[in-house]
Amino acid sequence: MKKNIMLFALLLSFTFLSAQEDIASEKVISINIKGVTIEGTLLSNSPNQKIAIIIAGSGPTDRNGNSGLGVTCNSYKLLAEGLAKNNIASFRYDKRAIAKSAVKNFNEKDLTFDDYVNDAIAIYNYLKDSSGFKKIYFAGHSEGSLIGMIATERTNASGYISVAGAGRPIDVIITEQVTKQSPVVGKQTDSLFQVLKTKNKLDSVPPYLISLFRPSIQPYMVSWMKYDPAVEISHIKKPILILQGSCDIQVKVLDAETLYNGNKKAKLDIVEGMTHVLKNAEVNCVDTNLKTYHDISLPLNTQLLKDIISFIQSN
Repeated sequence: MKKNIMLFALLLSFTFLSAQEDIASEKVISINIKGVTIEGTLLSNSPNQKIAIIIAGSGPTDRNGNSGLGVTCNSYKLLAEGLAKNNIASFRYDKRAIAKSAVKNFNEKDLTFDDYVNDAIAIYNYLKDSSGFKKIYFAGHSEGSLIGMIATERTNASGYISVAGAGRPIDVIITEQVTKQSPVVGKQTDSLFQVLKTKNKLDSVPPYLISLFRPSIQPYMVSWMKYDPAVEISHIKKPILILQGSCDIQVKVLDAETLYNGNKKAKLDIVEGMTHVLKNAEVNCVDTNLKTYHDISLPLNTQLLKDIISFIQSN
């Protein structure tokens, strides 16, 4: 009897240790990309896992999905943790010049959209060559959708996931947003974009549009609006998943449908009730929608997580 008890104790100990080994651990990693250090968080227990590179959206959004503009939702952190519970690794990072990926003597005029694309490609190469991951997926949110899209084209990534990604060029979307507030200013915005496309710079900007067209941001805008997401997605030969929330007040369902029409081999899912920050709001309820941007305790949309897990596991 005593022998059996000891054997059971040893077996229980072994089982516990094995379970502990399977628990993903977080590790902060710094990647030097041509003199710029990009810092991110690797959540993994083995390079044998499939891994998703989570690319943040526009503005000063950090690796966890939060920003100094009052957005505190932890969406990317929750996504990474949800993937880890299903044996999928992830790498989420602060984009160039954001948070811990700060650039010394940074000047906004020197930043282009292509810098973000090249950073994503460099991260892919690091995870493949230095960390040993073989099945790597790009998962881009909002502006990060287009970054991940182009990075997928230019690498041998195993698949691509667009989350709340625009389906139209950025100048079209910004003009539409401005027009909703003021049709007159919308026409001016469109005219300025047309000049910017032709001359790559603007000689003068009305004071009320200077935040949008300030001289230091013009090079970034020029490099960004040259890409049409519906065209870029058509070049991808790998599996594609397009996800869009029905309660997104920043990106339309139309954009997801436009991406799908660009590549009908993709899987499209309109996630009911999901807001732009990947959480749930009541349909047509602006107050509840905005709360998802600021309430860190709200959980991630469960359908979003299920879709991403299913896509990665099956491709």
